[in-house]
Amino acid sequence: MTDAEGSEELLAPLPPSEPNPEFDLDEEAPDFWELDRDKPICMVALGGNALAPPDSDGTFGEQMSAVKNTAEQVVDIMKAGFKVVLTHGNGPQVGALLLQQEQGDPPAQPLEVCGAMSQGQIGYMFSQQMYRQLENRWKHVPVASIITQTIIDPDDPAFNDPTKPVGPFYPEAKVNELQDSGMNIKKVRDTGEKDYRRVVPSPEPKGIVEETPVKRLIGKRDLVICGGGGGVPVSRKEGYIDGHDAVVDKDLLANVIGHRLDADYLLIITDVDGVYRNFGTDDEEFLDEISVNELKELHASGAFPEGSMGPKVEAACRFVGANSTRDREAIITSLDNAMDSLTEDAGTHVVES
Repeated sequence: MTDAEGSEELLAPLPPSEPNPEFDLDEEAPDFWELDRDKPICMVALGGNALAPPDSDGTFGEQMSAVKNTAEQVVDIMKAGFKVVLTHGNGPQVGALLLQQEQGDPPAQPLEVCGAMSQGQIGYMFSQQMYRQLENRWKHVPVASIITQTIIDPDDPAFNDPTKPVGPFYPEAKVNELQDSGMNIKKVRDTGEKDYRRVVPSPEPKGIVEETPVKRLIGKRDLVICGGGGGVPVSRKEGYIDGHDAVVDKDLLANVIGHRLDADYLLIITDVDGVYRNFGTDDEEFLDEISVNELKELHASGAFPEGSMGPKVEAACRFVGANSTRDREAIITSLDNAMDSLTEDAGTHVVES
């Protein structure tokens, strides 16, 4: 066989090992491997100061310290009787990787590869800290971090309208320079200081390629970290898997994974203690418990900004509103309130109507 023939053979599509997955979240959640549920499953979506302290420089030491604190909270949740599945954001990390790639001498890697690289980086930190905290504070639990590929529609209209912020915040004075370099820059907040960020396409997640191994690991009582940063966006058809330059919202993916696992809880960790009506105004109102239909109405009215609380509210509504035999609940709160939100009344609880 010649080298050329060998290359052609490697590039030829292999027949799929199983039928291409069909993901329709209007259907009832699937049975969880026909196993009796020994503990309620809690899908935890980590973001904000769970990964890096506010206004930090993003050094490895700062990130590892934040992850250690997060791991301590997660162990408390597990000790309280919940089976936990973790996912996490990667906006600052993937943005920093993109800058490093574009400013370095070696050939720049595409966004999809930077997404995979940041999954590996953050997954490594969480694997290490979760192992330490479990061994020292509770008991041995195997920890597995999976580089996850998220199935998307390659014709998703999001590719024509980038909205997902990645990387650092910039002042208005730097916007024109960044746009001239080819970046899409949008204003994502209104503080009067650094209010602008790079934005990239954010297509809708349909499922994950690694659903079967994730289920198998959870069935073995392992702690699974998956879907980091929304996963690597891919399209899958007839044996091919193709990556795409985009970033999937991690909260929306957490809903999809939680639904496919038929989880009982979706716990969304953010920088604030919960959801507010009229947030930041004189008449702001904390929402301690709200039905999914009421929250949908508020969301449809534009009450929650697209670049911050909007995707979290959307994920919570989808999770609770989807068909399931379980009494599902979504909770949005801060890391410090995570444990109390599951065992007491902290945070915003989204419940069935």
